[in-house]
Amino acid sequence: MKNIGYLFFVLSLISVLGYSQTNSPNIDSLIKKAIESGSKNIDSAIYYTESAYKLAQTTQDTVIIGSVAYYYSYYLISNGKYDKAQSLLDYNFENKDKLTHVLVGNSHYNQAAMFDIGENYDEALEHYFYSVDYYKQANSIKGLSKSYLQIGVIYEKLNKLKMADYFFDASLEVSGNDDKKHKADSSKRGMTPYQKTATSLLMLKELKNGSNKKLKSIVYYNLGQSLMEEFRFNEAVDYFIKSIQIKEDINFLTNLDKSYFLLGKCYYHINQPEKAIANLKKAKNKNIKRSQAADIEALLSRSFEQKGEYKAALLHSNVFKKISDSIASDLQNERITEITAKYNNQKQTNELISLQQENQNKALEIAKQENLRWRWFIVALVATLIAVWMGRRLIKSRERVKEIELEKAHIAKKVEEIAVILNNKTKIYLKQLKYIKSDGNYLEFITDEKRIIDRNKIKAILEELPPNFVKVHRSYIINKNYVSSVNRSNVILRPDIIIPLSRTFKNNLNI
Repeated sequence: MKNIGYLFFVLSLISVLGYSQTNSPNIDSLIKKAIESGSKNIDSAIYYTESAYKLAQTTQDTVIIGSVAYYYSYYLISNGKYDKAQSLLDYNFENKDKLTHVLVGNSHYNQAAMFDIGENYDEALEHYFYSVDYYKQANSIKGLSKSYLQIGVIYEKLNKLKMADYFFDASLEVSGNDDKKHKADSSKRGMTPYQKTATSLLMLKELKNGSNKKLKSIVYYNLGQSLMEEFRFNEAVDYFIKSIQIKEDINFLTNLDKSYFLLGKCYYHINQPEKAIANLKKAKNKNIKRSQAADIEALLSRSFEQKGEYKAALLHSNVFKKISDSIASDLQNERITEITAKYNNQKQTNELISLQQENQNKALEIAKQENLRWRWFIVALVATLIAVWMGRRLIKSRERVKEIELEKAHIAKKVEEIAVILNNKTKIYLKQLKYIKSDGNYLEFITDEKRIIDRNKIKAILEELPPNFVKVHRSYIINKNYVSSVNRSNVILRPDIIIPLSRTFKNNLNI
């Protein structure tokens, strides 16, 4: 399936963090603490990465500073502190010649994510393409695969489904599944509201006693959305309130503005305009997206009209019209079209080259006819000069074609591994994947919410997974992030899942 999933964006940001050591034990320890606390409290993660960054600056080592800046910027982006995050990313860009290709690629990836949050999709695409270039130079298959995937996500947001399908297929291809690419007309996009509601309720049941507050807030938010699609607005209100309370408690600001907006929309639909207006005003104060600003003003106008305050309704209606006109006249998408056109016009470029050569040949024939009186050696000399010139033009044309092919490769690859796409076209988010069980030519993928069967080999899938997935038995691969304890013969995964442990693979744990 090419469904990005309604948890995609937050999980894609989380998956960007793949821990790599800096050769400084104190800094490494702080970064590990940040990653461990990040799912529970963003402020704690910011504290640890800020401490690591200050320590890194004392080393005067550009690589160490850049590595920590990458982690620090991620948590700042998650917390909505974009100016500070931008200064960290700017440092990495200014020193890109001193950093590894993977680190520069990751920095562009974070930059793209920040633009993506603000719905500035042309800038987001540009930086995803930059990340592709650096991942390619580093021969980072994981980086290329995730960049392809994110480019596909943006094109799907823009309703450019053919382009989205192309990049989803490209993500499969670069990860080694090019012979199993799917087609746009053979897959279903998204889930029904009923399926979303059922999935979210199942996740809530699994998370009931868990400590991952961030994930709970996301599930509450998604459950509210799916209930709205079923027109169950009274029930949706409760879940949006729970999501907002958790987000504000842990200072997790992603989609907080939209949470207030959707809560206000629910109150509007159940004829409670005062509560609708109060929440819409909060959404307006926190909003950074122009398209959502227009939606907020439109709903404020309708809510005041519902309340009988027609003067205020007219005021917000006029603001809505100004924002809408501004968006309509904005040329932001022209650059996206230009970027896309570069990679769709390779054939046209070759045709233009052929046409130039044809015109040059005609010009040569005319020159011969007009200059018959000249001696043959002059004609030969002219022909030779023209041939040399044409050869140089042809070489330049071929070089241009190669440049375009390289640029095309930028688009084809798109926040650490976000997800894997199985042979049966199912997408599994790695943060949710607990373990994999092998049974002959089939693998069973187990997450908190479902079990998925796929025809595949355990050795092949292990090569696609990040380092936190290890083989502990000839038939089992586990996610070390879920390990709660280990004994002589078993590994215990949260919550109380017993996996057999073979002595042959015990050293893989390193716990």
